[in-house]
Amino acid sequence: MSGFKYCYGPVGSWRLGVSLGIDPVSQPEKVCNFDCVYCQLGHRLPCQPGRSVYVMPEDLGEELERIKAPADYLTFSGRGEPTMAANLTELRLECSRRRPEKIAVITNSGLMYSAKVREQLASFDFVVAKLDAPDGALFDAINRPGPGVYFREVVSGLVLFSKGCRGRLAIQTMLIGANKGRARDLARLYAEIGPDEVELNTPLRPCAEKPLPQPELEAISAEVSAELARLGAGKIKVVDVYRAGHPKVTPVSAPETLRRRGKI
Repeated sequence: MSGFKYCYGPVGSWRLGVSLGIDPVSQPEKVCNFDCVYCQLGHRLPCQPGRSVYVMPEDLGEELERIKAPADYLTFSGRGEPTMAANLTELRLECSRRRPEKIAVITNSGLMYSAKVREQLASFDFVVAKLDAPDGALFDAINRPGPGVYFREVVSGLVLFSKGCRGRLAIQTMLIGANKGRARDLARLYAEIGPDEVELNTPLRPCAEKPLPQPELEAISAEVSAELARLGAGKIKVVDVYRAGHPKVTPVSAPETLRRRGKI
């Protein structure tokens, strides 16, 4: 089935089960304040500061009405950074009106310094927030942020968000050659932030970076778990992409829609 501009999938997610994607920016070119070295959507200079309205809630709602496939989560992700959408709350409310599923968002954390963004994200059932580096130099090298995005503000925003009123929170780290040796340093930040879980990923879709092999990622996962336990934060669950598995799902959106969002 084709004809969907704002929704895609469902896809089988190792973090979210059956996930029906919601793209709150849905533009021909990615809209993001990062240009990560491993981005599956390709290279594009980061956006300038500022959020905009890209998708009207009623247009999203009309698509959601046409999709009958069940899901575990409606997941805000897609062709860019979801928090670049200024009407994130209105879009989430439209999803709640049209569908019964829980609602998740996958964010690069670049706007976590904003109290308004943290307030909007707090209403989601599950927030998956990125943190790929333990210091500013590596953050700049891996995530290549745009103007106005600074490492310490990202971390401080994540701490404030975690300590406030929120749903479930995961910190996701994409492990590549540049950061694979920093497991203990990352674990110290995880302990400072205090999420419900840590998700260790590596690029398994086509991109400019090679994935870490399974034994190496599992060794890093064990090192992170051990360091969290040493720091008194052993209650934080650690999962990795290889061992989590994901369900087999038949998408209702056309293959070109999934390709445009880097899902196949």
